[in-house]
Amino acid sequence: MRLAGLALKHFKGVITGGRGTAEMCRRDAPVARRKELVIAVPASYLSTEHSLLLKTIKIGILARLSAVFRVTRLLVYIDREGVDKDAKLIKEVIEYMLTAPYLKKRLYPRKPELRYVGVLPPLQLPTHGVGGPRVGEVREALVLRDLGNTVLLDAGLGRYVRCRKPGRLPGKRVLVEITSLKPPRLRILQPGEVKVYTGFKTDIVRGLKGALSNAGSLLRVATSRLGEVLTAEKASRDAREASARKGIAIFMGAPDRGLYEIARNEGFSVEEVFDRIYNTIPHQGTQTVRVEEAVAATLAIYNMFLES
Repeated sequence: MRLAGLALKHFKGVITGGRGTAEMCRRDAPVARRKELVIAVPASYLSTEHSLLLKTIKIGILARLSAVFRVTRLLVYIDREGVDKDAKLIKEVIEYMLTAPYLKKRLYPRKPELRYVGVLPPLQLPTHGVGGPRVGEVREALVLRDLGNTVLLDAGLGRYVRCRKPGRLPGKRVLVEITSLKPPRLRILQPGEVKVYTGFKTDIVRGLKGALSNAGSLLRVATSRLGEVLTAEKASRDAREASARKGIAIFMGAPDRGLYEIARNEGFSVEEVFDRIYNTIPHQGTQTVRVEEAVAATLAIYNMFLES
């Protein structure tokens, strides 16, 4: 257990890149993407791990990568029988991580599926109160009570704050702007007012076909060892096309099956449905590339060109 504890401590340091909270707060808050950046991963992503602890850590890596690169949607597609439970676990753990730390105990009662979430590194989204509170900060809040023209909010300020209610509440969980600290005053923001990155939505869909349908008219990119090498010129061209098509959706294969085999099993070919097929890790030094490694490599390339 001592070795496991040391490993988890090391994991936290590695995945956060060693950056302290103070350093993060000195930078401007990351802005929301204007166009969609969607990634699709198979539910069998967790099939290489057989304990809840390791599955939880693996989900944490995917969540951190998604947040670092400002992904807007994560599609978890059911790629085989028997992975529905893992798909639900991915969604539940990620939704827990996307919740502001000061609201987690109130919103998430103890349950077996979340047993090991304490080992996960925080996402430190700009709406999670990192380095705050400060005037002008946007953070997540929970509506505790509707009082008619006002509402009582928990925004992690050490006390509940009464706030004027806009014409219509976006929901029980809202985003607020801190307009004053002494005394604490908040303003509830409507969705169109939020300019900072707030995280991503996670959806579970049936099959690769379901993920493709969910991506709609976005530029569809398949990652495969059999694809052409993704260069800076191609990524730049794709970014321009993605801007005209409302965004881009990037698809990952399974730990034991690539997109070609998954598509074939569902009765269609990769070439029929994808706009691009890329190898984003040419000359790989290992026999296989894990899903999270493909996510990191692919998003690192595209991040330099999308909305630049």
